[in-house]
Amino acid sequence: MPARAASLLAAFLAIAPAFAQTTGVVGINDLTINSLGSGTTSCAPLCFPGGNTVLNFAVSAPLGAIGFVFINFCPCLPCQLSGPSNACVPAIPATACGLSNQSFDMDLSPPCGLPVTLTLIPNSAGVYAASIAIPPLPGLPCSGVWTISAQAMVFNGCGLGVFAVPGPFVLTQAFTINF
Repeated sequence: MPARAASLLAAFLAIAPAFAQTTGVVGINDLTINSLGSGTTSCAPLCFPGGNTVLNFAVSAPLGAIGFVFINFCPCLPCQLSGPSNACVPAIPATACGLSNQSFDMDLSPPCGLPVTLTLIPNSAGVYAASIAIPPLPGLPCSGVWTISAQAMVFNGCGLGVFAVPGPFVLTQAFTINF
């Protein structure tokens, strides 16, 4: 019986990425924060205990693209707005949000506030970057008292946007960031 359970767990782990939210793909839509999170799926948590840091957002995307990072004051919420599968190469894996490889994974309800938008500035290596300073924050570190989420959008000819907002863009994976 333990061998069967191990086999089922291995099978689940092997197919899990196919049923996740938006996945970052280097060169297309991969968001990192302070060099963390490359290639993950949306809603992966990151922790920067107590704040007092600079969050460096970087997106690996094709040269010539235009990008923005959205930040709001709630945890990541998967599959808020899904979109059609795009034809980017390398391919972005499918999501758990229907027949799609794209989803906007931020909570847009009124308590979360309108997202803050940062413009990503490209460098010659195809990395688009922006930074925001986080002050020291009191309380138990990374307990969910101080939480934001972030997700980027990159205008790219291979993207089809989301059903509610079609367009030539792809979304990165989103993160829940605790302090």
